[in-house]
Amino acid sequence: MGKIIKVWAVLLLFGTALFGTELHWEKDTATAFAKAKAEKKNVMLMVEASRCRWCKRMKEETLADEEVKKRLQNYILVKVARCDKEEMKVLPESYYPAPSTFFMTPKGEIIERAIGFFEVEDFITYINDVEAD
Repeated sequence: MGKIIKVWAVLLLFGTALFGTELHWEKDTATAFAKAKAEKKNVMLMVEASRCRWCKRMKEETLADEEVKKRLQNYILVKVARCDKEEMKVLPESYYPAPSTFFMTPKGEIIERAIGFFEVEDFITYINDVEAD
């Protein structure tokens, strides 16, 4: 039995290294901020729209980058549809273009915002700014 557990542990570790880290997105802002408070982590909130080509590029290029995914492991992640007025209430204004990314404290205070699509290097700069504060 112990040998099987060791084999699974090695496979899991190898699989993560081989296939990379996956981002875990919370289902809503209430869950995200509750988890952020419990874990004492900041929140990264992404405003998106279903037919937005820049949102798609952001997810497929920037957020799929291994370094970005590694850096975002320190945050509670949540996506909000731009048309979801209830979820958008956590932001100070009711309209933001998609994609818009907000780094926020567990109390909902905005630390940094990135409006629009960002290449990997630029997005990492935003993460660096958040972590420098």
